[in-house]
Amino acid sequence: MRPPFIGIIGGSGMEDKEIFHSNTKTHRIETPYGNPSDVVLTGKIGGIKAAFLPRHGTKHQLAPSKIPYKANIWALRSLGVQFIIGTCIVGSLKKKIEPGSFVVLDQFVNLTHGRDHECIEKDGSFLHLPMGEPYCAVTRDLVIQGLKETNRRVQRKGTVVVIQGPRFSTKAESRFFMRQKWDVVNMTQYPECLFARELGVCYAAFASVTDYDVGTEQTMSMDPSDLSKVLKVFHKNTEKTIKALQNMVTGAGKLTCGCAASRIREYYNQSDNKLYAKRRKANEVISRERCRSRCNV
Repeated sequence: MRPPFIGIIGGSGMEDKEIFHSNTKTHRIETPYGNPSDVVLTGKIGGIKAAFLPRHGTKHQLAPSKIPYKANIWALRSLGVQFIIGTCIVGSLKKKIEPGSFVVLDQFVNLTHGRDHECIEKDGSFLHLPMGEPYCAVTRDLVIQGLKETNRRVQRKGTVVVIQGPRFSTKAESRFFMRQKWDVVNMTQYPECLFARELGVCYAAFASVTDYDVGTEQTMSMDPSDLSKVLKVFHKNTEKTIKALQNMVTGAGKLTCGCAASRIREYYNQSDNKLYAKRRKANEVISRERCRSRCNV
């Protein structure tokens, strides 16, 4: 059995980092949803195929609300990617979740607006997506294993509240998030997680905690006086993130799942639902033969 093809969507700090060991190639991909954030790099890590796409672009030129989330997922999937691991930067909403630690996300709360219009196709078709468990459990386990060697505290579950950005929270907003007992705050997990599910790709994400959100009244917040300390944590966690990603890819040799596609099938009866069949055909993955030729990295 061939090893799976792993995709990585790198968050802030990952734009210009080299993670591949060999066979690096560049792919410019056009999608039905416009261009992705940047070119996609493919290569091998420990003999396993992987692809990398910087979420904000190589120059960090895309604001959170301007990222082409669906195009990014489609581009990776078109190369044959079966599993996607996303990295992101977050602020902590709890004292126990300290800067320098990692959180493996298992739930999100969406407070953004105007980002998910591509849920409705040009022909008007759409899917009612089951999202009770938005992240792939199998891919999350792979992420947890890969983070073990970072020598950082790892929280195995966490709810991320996703805000519009690019500004940070007010104290009032931050305190509201804390009262809901959410764990971390971020600007990019939605709708990335949604579109991975919609396009049938197993997806997980881990969050690098760089600071406490402003409402916690802890030191190490996004206050100008704390910025140098926050940046120090940010750079150290970026180094740990690269190593962790390499661990995850090399540990994925026998990874199997498919929950993203199966949950849609469980919800929609394929034989009776013409809308689902039409949408599935419109979003069908590139043929296996073409994929093999494009993914020969």
